[in-house]
Amino acid sequence: MSEEQEKPQENQPINLSKNEIPQPNAGNTGFATPPPFQQPPPFGQFGGGMGMGQQNLPNATASLILGIIAIPACCFYGIFGLIFGIIAWVLGAGDMKKYQLNPTFYTESSYKNAKAGKICGMIATILSVLFIAIVILVIVGAIANPAAYDKFFKGIH
Repeated sequence: MSEEQEKPQENQPINLSKNEIPQPNAGNTGFATPPPFQQPPPFGQFGGGMGMGQQNLPNATASLILGIIAIPACCFYGIFGLIFGIIAWVLGAGDMKKYQLNPTFYTESSYKNAKAGKICGMIATILSVLFIAIVILVIVGAIANPAAYDKFFKGIH
């Protein structure tokens, strides 16, 4: 075995300050270190197989689904709408920030889903708070003035 085979040459950076042109190794057809443009991208840089290497925002779909569910959930005394709405609002806002920090890394459709989920969550949260406030006012009114409460409901029947 020759000395080159026993101690293979390690990849060393090319020193361009010297006026030397790197020569290919006898048993190798390329340079000791390939130029940077030939190196593969880091693992995980291009995810999902989507065009242009973009990926979906992680919570965009969850934000949209929770935001949509939260609007009719406001009718259940406002509690479920409030819970789902706040979660959708927070998830959507977080994903919108991620997109704004690096818009080329994420798809625009997932950004739109996150934005829609945030808006639906905001609407559901506001409706739920209003519904809860009305329920509290009705309960306080019934406790404070039971005669008026009875008269109101007898007039409805």
